[in-house]
Amino acid sequence: MASQLIASNRENADVVTGKVAIKRKMSELLKKNKFPLGVMPVDEVVELGYNPSTRFLWAIRKKKLDHFFKGINKKATLDTEVTGFLEERRMKKITGVKAKELMIWVSLTDFRIDDPASGKIIFTATAGITKTFPISAFEEDEEEEEKVEVKKVEEKVVEPVKKNVEVKKMEEAKKEVVVKT
Repeated sequence: MASQLIASNRENADVVTGKVAIKRKMSELLKKNKFPLGVMPVDEVVELGYNPSTRFLWAIRKKKLDHFFKGINKKATLDTEVTGFLEERRMKKITGVKAKELMIWVSLTDFRIDDPASGKIIFTATAGITKTFPISAFEEDEEEEEKVEVKKVEEKVVEPVKKNVEVKKMEEAKKEVVVKT
């Protein structure tokens, strides 16, 4: 079913691959529709698609993902294909997402922010089960992630520089030894 929806919405869609591009596109879509960045994990996503005319969003993974939302102390399973229709402050007709509630797994069908001033996000599962959580529980600190990426890049750059300095010191030491003998 999800594959058919993806195929029918692929025409005129923005399709993104690559870890950084996927993360950037999801972040852009969530911000544009006034959602916190942590509400839709993109771990292991190999293709992200969004059709602006139908507002259809999909994420394809190589394998299922078990994700733990620390802020709400809940576990969710994201299937290899997750789909839904993204609107401002709402994602509806979701497929491929299940949450554990009272020892059973229920399919998530919708999430929305009715009143941004309330600071609450509402999740709806099959059979009309709803749960409300603070929006802040799904907020990610983009700056922290960027700092981690910068640090990794700096470490890669600093290592060869240190090696070059050590090589120069060794060469200078050899010159000194040659002069002394």
